[in-house]
Amino acid sequence: MTADVSTAGPRIDALDTLRGFALCGILIINIYQQVVFGGQAAGTAPRMPIAVQLLFYERFYPIFSILFGIGFGIFLRRAATRTARPRVVLARRLVILLVIGVVHFLFHPGEALTAYALAGLIVLLPLSFAGGRTALVVAVVLLFVGAQLVVGFGPIPGLLALGYALAALGVPAGLERHTGRIAITFAVCTALAVAWIVLALRGVDPPFVNVTGGPGGGVSLLGPLAGIVTGLAYCCGLLLLLRTPAGPALSAVLSPMGRMALTNYLGATVLFLLAGPAIGIDDTGDLPRIIGLTVAIIAVQAVWSVLWLRAFRYGPAEWAWRCLTWWQRAPIRRRPAVSAER
Repeated sequence: MTADVSTAGPRIDALDTLRGFALCGILIINIYQQVVFGGQAAGTAPRMPIAVQLLFYERFYPIFSILFGIGFGIFLRRAATRTARPRVVLARRLVILLVIGVVHFLFHPGEALTAYALAGLIVLLPLSFAGGRTALVVAVVLLFVGAQLVVGFGPIPGLLALGYALAALGVPAGLERHTGRIAITFAVCTALAVAWIVLALRGVDPPFVNVTGGPGGGVSLLGPLAGIVTGLAYCCGLLLLLRTPAGPALSAVLSPMGRMALTNYLGATVLFLLAGPAIGIDDTGDLPRIIGLTVAIIAVQAVWSVLWLRAFRYGPAEWAWRCLTWWQRAPIRRRPAVSAER
């Protein structure tokens, strides 16, 4: 039986909006790392401004990682309705993403797609045989312990597993209904994030957490956990804003960007690598130009995403990824609306 790839299935607008939001935050860090610091390793590069470190650095990639895991779970469930071998299709999808990531890495060292593809193949594919609750337990274990066992991945496998567990438990479909839970999560995560910022600004070193158990060794998890908690606070705050009168405007700007997340992520690399040096950004003191470049790229991608999706169903990178995943051409143009006859 040939799978029907003419449509990707219904979108969850809140997830697309969160993706667009995460793209904006990740862009700020990528400009610093790839343009200002010239791709230097974190340990050798100049330090980012304190506000960027505390509010943006490692705060948005957890959001993107969890959303990737959610997308993995949603894709697997929908693929199972179209083919008898959904995991084969999903494995091919991850391999294609790996190829895209390797090419992207040549221009943008430290990019996330390669890690997502490898972690998806190593962790998420086996985890897809487990239920939502089991996946949630595995995610917690990976976040606290597994990051030390998979060198170079950090908390990404755990975050992807957490996203998959949320999808398997049906959380994305219930986002519109659970305002109270979202508000509680926002309050708790915000309080923890603010406490971390206060400690950091006062120069207080938080207690060391040795996760390996060996004497004099181990890795502190408090820094990465602070990033995850802050990212969750941002997500819950945005979800609550979507329930206010400002919600439609936020969704109108961010959701199209999120629907074209892969295209915009790759496109942003092209834009900041070309425009950054052209306008003379080479130092952390170039703050006005850094802000101007960030805002300009976000504005370009927001407008371009809206205009593109008026005529097409998918972003160009998303369409190519979909065609290669299913190994058949998917229609990309939107069908013109047919007026109802009176």
